[in-house]
Amino acid sequence: MGRMKEFCIDLINANEGIPEGMTIADVARMKELEMYNWEEYERRQKQIELQYYKLQNPGEAAKIEQSEKKYSPNYGEAKDKKSEQ
Repeated sequence: MGRMKEFCIDLINANEGIPEGMTIADVARMKELEMYNWEEYERRQKQIELQYYKLQNPGEAAKIEQSEKKYSPNYGEAKDKKSEQ
C-alpha cells in the first residue's frame, strides 16, 4: 500500500470519517505535519494565521484574540479565589 493511502486510512479512522470541508491540500499538509486529528489541525492553522496577522496588524490582532477567547462561566470566580489566596 502507498504511504499516502495508509495516511488517509489512518486519518479517516482517527476522525471517524472524512471531515467536512477537508481539501486535498489539507491532507497533504497534515501528512507533512504528521497530524491526524482534524480539530487539532484547524486550531493550528488558526494560530498560524493569527501569528501572520499579528505581524501585519499588531493592534487589531489583540482585539481578535480577546474576542475569540472562551471563558468558562466560573472564570471570574476562579480568578477571585486565586487572588484571595
